[in-house]
Amino acid sequence: MILNFQLISVESKTYSSIEDIRKYKNININYDVNLRNPLVVVEQTPFGEKSVLRVEYTFAINYLSPNIGHIRFEGVSDYYSEENLAELKEKWDAGKAPGDIQNELANSMVANLAPLALMLSKALGLPPSMPVPVINFQQAQKKKEEPTYYHG
Repeated sequence: MILNFQLISVESKTYSSIEDIRKYKNININYDVNLRNPLVVVEQTPFGEKSVLRVEYTFAINYLSPNIGHIRFEGVSDYYSEENLAELKEKWDAGKAPGDIQNELANSMVANLAPLALMLSKALGLPPSMPVPVINFQQAQKKKEEPTYYHG
């Protein structure tokens, strides 16, 4: 379980003017997630004093082909488990980090940073850094007209 998520630094930059960026039809966006330097620390939590696995993260969004900008976040996240955290750290250091824990940390990071990344991309004049849902009221109206076939 993720007990703490802390953003330490944000770096964002465009390499082109907004007018130049608008000319491009297809821009590849690359997402780079890096989880590193696990450390077992004792932390005061809502559940009392607990040992947690503190992991540093970097989440970078790179606008490539053409290279027009980037957004980069760095911070730390604390993971708590009843498992032996020292053993978990040893596995991680040996290059055998458990995939489920990496997934939980990475998904928490993206969930926390996606809204900020969208605001930064808009402020910089870059395309949205994450896919934005498209609302289509015409499709929604068609669905309302279809029978539900509900029998109570």
